[in-house]
Amino acid sequence: MNYKRILLILTLFISVFLSVGKLWAESASNQIDENTMNQLKRVFIGAEFIERYNKVLPESKGNAVIQEIYQVFIQGKENGYIFKILSSGYRGDIVVLVAFSSLNNQIIGIQILEQNETPSLGDLITQPSFLVQFLKKSINDKFELGDDIEAISGATVSSTAVAKACQEAVGFLLTSQAETDNN
Repeated sequence: MNYKRILLILTLFISVFLSVGKLWAESASNQIDENTMNQLKRVFIGAEFIERYNKVLPESKGNAVIQEIYQVFIQGKENGYIFKILSSGYRGDIVVLVAFSSLNNQIIGIQILEQNETPSLGDLITQPSFLVQFLKKSINDKFELGDDIEAISGATVSSTAVAKACQEAVGFLLTSQAETDNN
């Protein structure tokens, strides 16, 4: 009798322990560290609350991969998305943050987080003079070099990587809107 009671208590204890551990792990994985939060708030000015997008991330269709998506809220309402995208550059991967407003479906912020492009050439993708051309582009724009994006002379691959990152974010938004419209 005592053996069965101990076994029952032990089984309950292990079940509770595993459940609490799972909940803690899910909660911890949803937290955004302070450095990342500061970067996100710099790219989406006015964001009051930012949370990780909890659904499955889309598969890549090319040289750009969405690593993370964040939903942005202002006054309690969803106001847009921030995408952290890894895109293939000339000398390695380029990590780009792209912020889209849901109000007008336009880019409202863009920042290069990481890059190892050629100094004084490909690394010019980090300059405001290059990045400003992406601002106010809508999900209906092509993000194609020579069409609606001017490449940095001599840094076509690096410039393309940033444009591809934007195309990947737009692809997600268009798919998401189509799914919403069909429901």
